[in-house]
Amino acid sequence: MFNGRTSTWVFYLLVVLFASGCSGCFTSWTETYRYDKKQPFDLYALYELMEARPEGLVFMEDSLATLKGVGAQSGNYVFIGNYAYYTETSVTELLDFVERGNSAFIAAYDLPEDLATHLFGNDCYYNFYDDNERILSEQLDTVTFQLNSTDEDFQLFNVYNYEPHNKATFYLNGGMLCDEALDNEAIGTVGEFNINFTRLNWGEGNFYFHTNPVFFTNYYLVDSLQYAYAEACLTVIGEGPVYWDEASRVPPTVARQRNQQNARNNQRSYSGGRNLLTGNEALSYIQEQPPLALAWYTLLFATFLYVVFRGKRRQRIIPIIHKRENSSKRFIDTISRLVFQKGHHIALARQELASLRLHLQHRYGVRWKDNEPPPENLAELIGVPEDIINRALIEIRIVQNKKHLEDHELVRFFRAIEPLYDR
Repeated sequence: MFNGRTSTWVFYLLVVLFASGCSGCFTSWTETYRYDKKQPFDLYALYELMEARPEGLVFMEDSLATLKGVGAQSGNYVFIGNYAYYTETSVTELLDFVERGNSAFIAAYDLPEDLATHLFGNDCYYNFYDDNERILSEQLDTVTFQLNSTDEDFQLFNVYNYEPHNKATFYLNGGMLCDEALDNEAIGTVGEFNINFTRLNWGEGNFYFHTNPVFFTNYYLVDSLQYAYAEACLTVIGEGPVYWDEASRVPPTVARQRNQQNARNNQRSYSGGRNLLTGNEALSYIQEQPPLALAWYTLLFATFLYVVFRGKRRQRIIPIIHKRENSSKRFIDTISRLVFQKGHHIALARQELASLRLHLQHRYGVRWKDNEPPPENLAELIGVPEDIINRALIEIRIVQNKKHLEDHELVRFFRAIEPLYDR
């Protein structure tokens, strides 16, 4: 078990290890593509750049209905994420938007079927009955991209925890561009031959489809050696405002549930309980700030350690068992003192005589009953000189024969029999 000093050292050691070991615990390497977060695979940097354009940025959170009012050749639709969840209405609005001469830049791992059949053509799209044959992938840690607009090769790295990491890099099956009647072309490749960036014509405008959205996230845009590729790809975005699509980032059913939940949260204030994190702005803010979150969890962890090591019972596990005192002698001394104070000297002397006989029986095996003379060879049995034995016997006979003793007689009696105990 831990004593007080040991538990204190363990406490401090674990706190230090926890703090030092968690210095990177709040860096998430999940591809979340959030426009307002600064984790490596979020879009905060790109969103800020788009918003800083002179033409500005239009944020679409609920639907793509805003695209209906956009005129010809005056806007750019942008979606970057794992997958775009378009409703039937959203596909129609997006197609109409591009048909009027606007552009749409989509970086995702695949396109929804309703949109892809329009852009690639039914024959080319349905040539591949297995979805896994339309978008292919290759495990790479070092990725080399080429763009038709420049002769420069762009070398980027798939990363995890700031280290090169072998990861799937996606590209389009070339057979998807089989329809020559459509004005579609490959404008970028990965590994020289695999198409990962395409221009898909629709009406007076164009769709631009990139199969690797991760290379437009914060990690690559703030890296002075890797941002150039994203910059070169995004030159296809023309003049006019950017229409940033957040409405299609989650399935419509999830979006509806989220909107309903937000509406409920806005109608009620924080009341504790299960609403502790979602309704408490202070805790929510702490969770969003890595330094504050680290301090918060360190405090909770330290409290837990205190409860475990310092809050336990601190008395000895095995209690000290003291030797029991022989209270019989104390009792006898007390009774004797009381008898002496009341003047019952004869009773005290006779009680002491009974104790002497008991002592001789236990110590030497001498059998000497009350009202009987002592054994003739008593001196020999206990090893006491005859003169001491004789003096003691004289006092013993006085006690046996008298009914009352004075103080000096009682003292003389005790002094006479005392040597019988010392042997």
